[in-house]
Amino acid sequence: MMPTFTPTPPAPPTTPEANPALSAPGLVAGTARALGVGADAASLYLQLLALARPTDAAVRRWNGWTAARHQAAQAELVAVGAVTAGRRARAGRTAFVLGEWLDAKAPHLPLEGCKLAAHLASASGKDVYAPFLRLLPPVPLHELFERAVREAQEAV
Repeated sequence: MMPTFTPTPPAPPTTPEANPALSAPGLVAGTARALGVGADAASLYLQLLALARPTDAAVRRWNGWTAARHQAAQAELVAVGAVTAGRRARAGRTAFVLGEWLDAKAPHLPLEGCKLAAHLASASGKDVYAPFLRLLPPVPLHELFERAVREAQEAV
């Protein structure tokens, strides 16, 4: 009889995999070194770079952060030029990775164009075409974070 293999998720089962500090700690450490920021800022950068819906409220919930801790991490990223801060209609957040911005129609939130390929999606005007009703990651989130970093490095 063949033994069965059940892969262990990188994050403990009771924690959100959307928190890269738990699901991809090595990637967070490497991103922090590369950007010259702390671990919180590196985690936030990975979430902004990879996730389709990293609203401020969701990031705080996933990471267990207060508003002040979130703002401090965001300020670090803005200071090194990794993200831009501001307000954009329907985004639900105040930090954005650099690049093309898509003002997608509902049920999607507006998002950065660099995220579409990772979610197997495309856009035409305000329409987003994806395999699911909402933009969902086609791979586990720790893999999505790794892909996003790799693609960002290749784009430079």
